[in-house]
Amino acid sequence: MTNAFPPEDISARFDNIDTRLEEIGDELDLLRTVQNANRRETRGNSQTIARLERTIRELADIARLHQEGLRAAQRDAERDRQTIRETEIQADRDREVLLASLLQAERDRQAFQEEIRRIWEYLRDRNGGSSTPN
Repeated sequence: MTNAFPPEDISARFDNIDTRLEEIGDELDLLRTVQNANRRETRGNSQTIARLERTIRELADIARLHQEGLRAAQRDAERDRQTIRETEIQADRDREVLLASLLQAERDRQAFQEEIRRIWEYLRDRNGGSSTPN
């Protein structure tokens, strides 16, 4: 069997195949380098995503605690407002009692003063009417 290609054509073809294989090898090296870089970037992104997920969970916990604190503060504020209303009502009652006590004290003072005047007049009349009240 005879070859259809002359030997120089086969040699040139082998050289061409060698060149193409070298180029493919270079391309594969470049693809491996890119793939390794992509793996590193993907690993970094995964780590960043994990950190972000932890941060989001922490922020959600903080928000939940904040909401609980706000609800507790609102309950406390409402209880304080109720206490203030009750204290104001009691203060109004106390003022009314104080005013009534002051009015009664004034009436008592006037009654005592009148009684003292009567006693003084009685004693004055008994002594002949020569002294004046102080």
